[in-house]
Amino acid sequence: MNRIINSAVIPLINSFGISSLRMMHLIYIKEFIDRISTKPYLHSDEVKILEEQFGVKPDILSWGDYFQSEIAVSAKCLSDDEFVRIFETFKFDMISSYIIFKNKGTDFFEWIENLYAGIEKKDVDQLTDEDNEIIHLRILMNYYKEMGIADRFSESELKWHSSFSEALAV
Repeated sequence: MNRIINSAVIPLINSFGISSLRMMHLIYIKEFIDRISTKPYLHSDEVKILEEQFGVKPDILSWGDYFQSEIAVSAKCLSDDEFVRIFETFKFDMISSYIIFKNKGTDFFEWIENLYAGIEKKDVDQLTDEDNEIIHLRILMNYYKEMGIADRFSESELKWHSSFSEALAV
């Protein structure tokens, strides 16, 4: 059975309540992430081991489950406007990740890792804007590689991303 709201999120909804706006966005992000991911969050053998060890399957089985839960938890006390910003940031980053990394070779990935290696030793107070951009680029790279992000975006999602990118450039 495919659940539109992960069972890990249900206690949060029961404790804090949830607006229809948030519910709609949480359902969408799960579907969106599961659609564009080609790699599993947990492999079936990992699920089997966890189920044997604990007697139940984990709640978080897919990348969609993971991001739905992450957004629900991290934004539980924020306003609806802030919630939507977090949602849009994840959506934008997923599409950007694919666009940036889709045809890049190993040299590009290694270049990012090398730049990041020089940054990770720095104190947070010493980070420059360029350092923060490299950190963000590495996060996007990790999404691309770990999730196996594929071009399964709708035309409206790509149009939204393009209009969002143009607005940021202005």
